[in-house]
Amino acid sequence: MTTVLRKPTMYHRAIPAALFAATALLGVISLHIETGSLNPADILDLATTTGTQSLLLTHGWIPRFLISLVAGAGLATAGALFQHTLKNPLASPSTLGLAGGAKLFLTLATLYAPSVLFIGHDVIALLGALMVGVLVFALARRSGFSPLVVILTGMIVALYCGAVTTALAIIHHEWLKSLFIWGSGDLTQDGWYILGPLSLKVAVGLIVAVALARPLEMLNLSDHQATALGASPARLRMLCLLIGCWLTATVVAAVGIVGFVGLAGPAITRMLGIRRLRSKLGCSAAFGALLLCAAGQGVQVLSAHIGTLVPVGALTGIFGGPLLIILIRQLRANAMSVRNTTSMQTGNRNLLHIRSLLGLLVLLALMAAIFIGRDINGFWQFQWAGDLQTVWPWREARILGALAAGTMLAIAGTVLQRMTANPMASPESLGVSAGAAIGMIVVIFSMDAPSAWLQISGASIGAFATLVAIFALTRQSGYAPERILIAGIAIGALFDGFIAFLMAGGDPRAARLLAWSSGSTYGLSFDRASILAIVAVTALPVLPALARWLNLFPLGPITTKSLGVDLSISRGFMLLFAAILTAAATLLVGPLSFAGLIAPHLARLAGFRHALSHTMGAAAIGAALMVSADWLGRMLFFPWEIPAGLMAAIIAGPILVWLLMRIGRNGS
Repeated sequence: MTTVLRKPTMYHRAIPAALFAATALLGVISLHIETGSLNPADILDLATTTGTQSLLLTHGWIPRFLISLVAGAGLATAGALFQHTLKNPLASPSTLGLAGGAKLFLTLATLYAPSVLFIGHDVIALLGALMVGVLVFALARRSGFSPLVVILTGMIVALYCGAVTTALAIIHHEWLKSLFIWGSGDLTQDGWYILGPLSLKVAVGLIVAVALARPLEMLNLSDHQATALGASPARLRMLCLLIGCWLTATVVAAVGIVGFVGLAGPAITRMLGIRRLRSKLGCSAAFGALLLCAAGQGVQVLSAHIGTLVPVGALTGIFGGPLLIILIRQLRANAMSVRNTTSMQTGNRNLLHIRSLLGLLVLLALMAAIFIGRDINGFWQFQWAGDLQTVWPWREARILGALAAGTMLAIAGTVLQRMTANPMASPESLGVSAGAAIGMIVVIFSMDAPSAWLQISGASIGAFATLVAIFALTRQSGYAPERILIAGIAIGALFDGFIAFLMAGGDPRAARLLAWSSGSTYGLSFDRASILAIVAVTALPVLPALARWLNLFPLGPITTKSLGVDLSISRGFMLLFAAILTAAATLLVGPLSFAGLIAPHLARLAGFRHALSHTMGAAAIGAALMVSADWLGRMLFFPWEIPAGLMAAIIAGPILVWLLMRIGRNGS
C-alpha cells in the first residue's frame, strides 16, 4: 500500500520547528523544576558540586533527557524500516510483536520465576523480544518474507503475547503495578549505566541502516523488477527487518514499551514529502527523538504538578495524535494502490477440508457452550434437563451476546479490510471503540457508583462524537481509506494514553476498565444481548447490497471509479455501516477487536474469495470464535474468568499461524 502526499506547504514545514520549540520549552520548565533556577551559571555550579540536588541533576535529569533522545531516534528509525519493508504506513515497532514478547517474559518471570530477575529486567526483556522475533522470522521464512505474511504473523504473535499478559494482569493486578509503568515507557534513570550501552547499540543500528539504504531502496520496486535487477527481495526484506528488530528490542529492553513514537516519526517525515530512504531514516530519527523527549519532559512537568508518576507512554499519544490529525489533511484522496505481495492459494481438496473443519468447529462451539459446564465443586459435567434449566438464565445471555458481537465485529472487519485494502485494518482502526472507552472513563471516574446503563450512555456519547470527528476529518477527501485509518489510530493512541496513566496510578477502577477493554460478556443481561442480536440480524440483509462495492474496492480506487462507483457515497456508507456495528458491540461487551481482525483472514484462508461469501464466512467464524472464547474463558480457569476478547486471541492465534504456514510460496 502506498500513500501519496500533496506538496508540503510552509504551514506543514513549520511542524518540525514547532515540535523543536515545544521540546525546548518543556525541557526548560522541567530543568527549572529540577534545579530551581534557569541561570546557566547556577546550573553549572550545581552540576559540578556534590550533594543530593547535584546527584539528581547529573545522574537523574540529564541522563533521562539524553536517553529520551536516543530511544526516540531508535524507535522512529525502526518504524521507518518496517514501513519501508512492509509497504504499509501503519507498520510500527509493535507490528512484529517484539514489545509484547518482552513484556510477556517479564510478566512470567515476575509471577513464576522471580529468582531470575537478578540478571536484570533489561536482559529478560531483550531475551523475550529476540525470541519472539526469531519465531516471527521462522514462520514468515517460507513465504520469502512476503510483507503480507510478515504483517499477519507479527500481528498474531503480538496479539497473542498481549492477550496472555493482560489475562495474567487481570488475575494478578496487585503484583504487576510496576510492570504497568514499565509497559507504558519508563525513562527514569539513576545513573549513566543504561544510556551508554543503549547509545552504542542504537548508533550501530542507525549506521548499518543508513549504510545499506541504497540497496534497500530496491524494496520500492515489485518483486519481479527487483529480481530482474539482480536483487533478492526476500534477503533485502530479511535484512531490513533484522535491523528494525535490533533497534526495537534494544530500546524496549532499556526503557520499556513506548507506543506511537515509531509510527509518528515516520508519519511526520512522510508528511513533509521526503522520499529517499536515507533521508527518511535521518528525519524519522530526528522527529522521533524530539517527540519522545517532549513527552518525557512533559511527564516531568505533569508529575511535579499532580504529585504522582505518569508513564511517558501516556503522553506520546497525546503529543503524536494531533500530529497525525494534521497529516490526514495532507493525504490525497484516491491515493491508495493495492499491491498483493502474496497469493494465498491452496488446493480444492484442502479448501474442502478447511471449510468442513470450520463448519464442525462452529457446531461444536455452540454445543459445548450450551451443554458442557462445571458443577459447584469445579468438576466437568454434561448439563441436561434440570441442570441446564438451572444455569440457563445466566448462560443464555452470554451465549447470545458473544454470538451477536462476534458476528458484527467480523462483518465490520471484513468491510474495512476490503474497503481499505489493508490487512491490518480492524474495527478498532475506526477509533469508535476508543471513543466509547473514553466516554466510559469519564463516567466511571466522575461518579461514585454509575449504573450499567449510565456507563453505556457515556460510551454511546463518546462513540458518536468520535464518528462525527472521523466524518469531519475525512469528508473533503471523499472518506479516503488511509485518512480513516490514521484518524482512528490517532484517537486510539489518546485512549491508550489514558489507560496507561490510570493503570500505572493503581486506581482499582482502572482494573475494571481493563477487564471491559479486554472484551467481557460478564454481567451481560438478556435485554442487552437481545439488542445485540437484533442489530446483528438486521445487518445480514445489508450485505448483498454491499457485495458489488466490496468486490471492486480491492481493485483500487481508479478501477472502482471507472466502473461507475461513486467513491464518496460508497465509502461513507460502508464507514457508517462498519462504525454502527463496531459501536453496538463495543458499548455492550467491550472492544472484542480480535474477532474483527482475524475472522476475515481465517475466512479468506478457508477459500472464501467473493465479497458476499467472504463476509458471511467471516461472520460465522467470528460468531463461533467468540462463543468458544466466552465458554473457555468461563470454564478453563474456574473459578477465575478470562474475558472473551483475550481468550479469542489465545484460541485463534495458533490456528491462524498454522494456516499461514500452509500458504504456498507464490508471489503475485
